[in-house]
Amino acid sequence: MPEAGRACRPKNFQGENTMSLKKIATRNVATLQTDATVLEAAKKMRDSHVGDVVIVKTEDGREVPVGILTDRDIVVSTVAFGVAPGVVTVEDVMAPTVTVAKTTDSLYHVLNLMKEHGIKRIPLVNSAGTLQGIVSSEDIVAILASELTDVVRITERQHDVEAQRRKRIA
Repeated sequence: MPEAGRACRPKNFQGENTMSLKKIATRNVATLQTDATVLEAAKKMRDSHVGDVVIVKTEDGREVPVGILTDRDIVVSTVAFGVAPGVVTVEDVMAPTVTVAKTTDSLYHVLNLMKEHGIKRIPLVNSAGTLQGIVSSEDIVAILASELTDVVRITERQHDVEAQRRKRIA
């Protein structure tokens, strides 16, 4: 039995990336540069119907994630203190480091990163560090729910097959 709090994997697990993070990820990511204001971030979230903005720096024409700002960050770090969101930048409010995953990483790796860092969203980058998408815990729950539904269908199908066999025997 796995130790509490440890990732569960089959004993023969080889680290294969059977569920592509590219398929799970949101590809059209809301982004802003570090000098954008928190007010601009809030408007971007509203207009994009999202709860976060990935903060990027442009390096050689590539968007490289340097932070992430969530709707909760805005409330807890600015609004709750009475700070005007139009005068503070996203760089002032965002965490000083950002946890990213590579598009080639396994789902298990991303889940462990989320658990280890206590975060719900992880930007995905390619091998050059360029932003490729974002994965949220909600995205993972949706895909796992779909997989569990397939497991339930196995049992349902087993019953159907068994009923067909009994008809042939009887």
